[in-house]
Amino acid sequence: MKHVDNQITLFVVPGCPLCAQARAWLARRGVCFTERDVKNDFGALRQMYRLTRQNLVPVVANSQRALVRPAESELAELLETTQ
Repeated sequence: MKHVDNQITLFVVPGCPLCAQARAWLARRGVCFTERDVKNDFGALRQMYRLTRQNLVPVVANSQRALVRPAESELAELLETTQ
């Protein structure tokens, strides 16, 4: 996989195990991403809600799609469309 320069946004809350799994999955693949804490940043929460119309985390988004609690296969597909 190629590096993606800040085209991926990961919306998380502190202490969330699913968020940690998504973060680790992206890091293992060398993906650069911007992490947004929706618990402590109301702007991030609003952005996530505009993208998904829900409040579950993690959300992984690029400029075309936002995935809520994605499976690894969905993350891989998203990265393919981002490159």
